[in-house]
Amino acid sequence: MTDGVIVEDLVVGYGSDPVVRGTSCRVLPGSLLAVVGASGSGKTTLLRAIAGFLPAQSGAITIAGRCVTGPGVSVPPEDRRIGVVTQDGSLFPHLTVERNIAFGLPRQTLDDGTPTAERVAGLLDVVGLEGLGGRYPHELSGGQQQRVALARALAPRPQVMLLDEPFSALDAGLRAELGQQVRDLLSSTGTTSILVTHDQDEALSLADSVALLVEGRMVQQGSPEELYAHPSSIGVASFLGEVNLLPVLGVAPDGRALTVLGPVDTDGAQPVQPDQRVVLRPEQLTLVPSLDAGAPRVVDVAYFGHDSIVDVELHDGSRVRARVLGSPGLHPGDAVIIGVREPGLLL
Repeated sequence: MTDGVIVEDLVVGYGSDPVVRGTSCRVLPGSLLAVVGASGSGKTTLLRAIAGFLPAQSGAITIAGRCVTGPGVSVPPEDRRIGVVTQDGSLFPHLTVERNIAFGLPRQTLDDGTPTAERVAGLLDVVGLEGLGGRYPHELSGGQQQRVALARALAPRPQVMLLDEPFSALDAGLRAELGQQVRDLLSSTGTTSILVTHDQDEALSLADSVALLVEGRMVQQGSPEELYAHPSSIGVASFLGEVNLLPVLGVAPDGRALTVLGPVDTDGAQPVQPDQRVVLRPEQLTLVPSLDAGAPRVVDVAYFGHDSIVDVELHDGSRVRARVLGSPGLHPGDAVIIGVREPGLLL
């Protein structure tokens, strides 16, 4: 691999206490890696180390085939060809949009001979702000300000783009829209990118690869589909979406796992053991109205328009959660038959 980003056994901290603890990850060239984790897990510290803002205690960072952090090596931030976009954008309030984007570029022409003004105008068009170059940051919406920050970071043609919670200050609708626009822009420019976010939906929908950081350690990295459908632990499964955890009560004669829902198919990756739990996502459960007075009963329904979340109480007093498209046509107190689609995961 001669391009992209490679982080190997990285240890970074403030003083003697490490925050990032022996973390490794890879970002393929031109792809976007989303690093997710709870607050305090070390996400921003990892990003700052890759940018060169924090020294590493040990480990190595390679960018586009060049070691920038390692034994006896510490390339300064300005020589790493990295663009950074933060949560607030960090625009200069006294500079116009054009001058914010041009900040850090040569005054007249770039190294390749492109006039600086032409580069700025091209970026304004790319981020959808054509005609707004003369405005000041306070005259823009939050989403427009973040687009300016992105254009400024892209202006010097960085090899790597680092995005630290860039959409968290925006409302939900704008956040999703701008996130996809930024994703498309980075993809079209072939920019290798790392997005730090605590929003698992954002990570799963935008990234080519997702890595989960727990207490400074990378516990799993893979495609969004892999981490969601085949998490390495219950902790990973729970962080990346809602789960129903069903204790294995025994093994059916056909090898299926016996649970409070009855026999459940599993993925077959390992034999069923009594000390395991079957992990089922809410969308794997189906609900059908029942006339049986002894059947499980709906205790709560949350309707979101595009889908609904239905909580059901089982015979033993435990609860499971199902996600159904649109309105479920069910109400608290209704009896239901619970089915399971697709095999569960044994963990």
